[in-house]
Amino acid sequence: MHTKLNLKIQGATHAADRELLEDNLKSLDGVKALKITPFKGYVGVKMDIDSHKISKQEVVDIIKISGDFKIEEVKEAEDNSDKETAPANSSMETAPDGVASKTAFIFGLLAGIGAAALVGSIILGYILLKPGFGKGSGSRNSAATDIWAPSPAPAAAPSAPGAGPIQEFDITKDDHIRGDFKAPVTLVEYSDFECPFCERAYPTFKKLLTDYSGKVRLVYKHFPLGFHPNAQKAAEASECADEQGKFWEYHDKLFENQPGGYSLDKFKQWAKDLNLQTAKFNDCLDSGKYAGKVQADATDGQKRGVQGTPATFVNGQLVSGAMPYENFQAVVDQALK
Repeated sequence: MHTKLNLKIQGATHAADRELLEDNLKSLDGVKALKITPFKGYVGVKMDIDSHKISKQEVVDIIKISGDFKIEEVKEAEDNSDKETAPANSSMETAPDGVASKTAFIFGLLAGIGAAALVGSIILGYILLKPGFGKGSGSRNSAATDIWAPSPAPAAAPSAPGAGPIQEFDITKDDHIRGDFKAPVTLVEYSDFECPFCERAYPTFKKLLTDYSGKVRLVYKHFPLGFHPNAQKAAEASECADEQGKFWEYHDKLFENQPGGYSLDKFKQWAKDLNLQTAKFNDCLDSGKYAGKVQADATDGQKRGVQGTPATFVNGQLVSGAMPYENFQAVVDQALK
């Protein structure tokens, strides 16, 4: 069943805000049509959603994590006399399956090249997700037209360790470690294979490991967001690959193919591409053997203050967001002093 939504969003005053909002809304499975129109002081969002696949609350949740926006539901007859000229790319569009991750990735890449200060806050707005977020977690205000309270303003991204308590990690060779096991700087990354900002951080960490060979090690932890329908199973697939000694190869395969979307068939094909024993891998994946292990990582992350992805602890100090390489380079240099 299709449901039409007509929303008024205050706070999305910049073109970059609207682009991120559009990309995030397109990433929702069940969005059939979307139109975003700028007005004076707010933007209008008209959507056609498949209510069997997505709820109104899930739409609200993704808007809330796109920025510090105030959201109102409005009637079709509301006066649009203050309408501004909408940009060409804001016309009614169909959101085909599989495009979501690609569009979010493209925006993340462009945003990283653009105005860093503005984009930093936008990215941090995105990462304020928790595992299972988007399943009716928004607060409701029934006494006013503003029926959903806005999310708290996202904190500014730290440029170096210094905020929050130092976390201690007992890293063993059973962990997923890339780099020298005895490296003086440890990056513990809580990540989601379906998160476009995690995909953006992926080459950053690979370059750090190359440039700081012997000095930096990366430890991967799972933090699948409930908002991403395939993130949990992707994490389980990586653990099934680890059974055959190819966690990192499968990790890379997932991120490198993220823009094309995920499915069980693709997970199994990528195992075949990596020359894994496919019958063993498929049985492992179908059984949900590592579902508990994946969720244990996420639970541990929450206890340590992780609220979204990517979240990276540099020698125990939390650094949130997919920061540019130069920012992480400064963090690592500081940790090496």
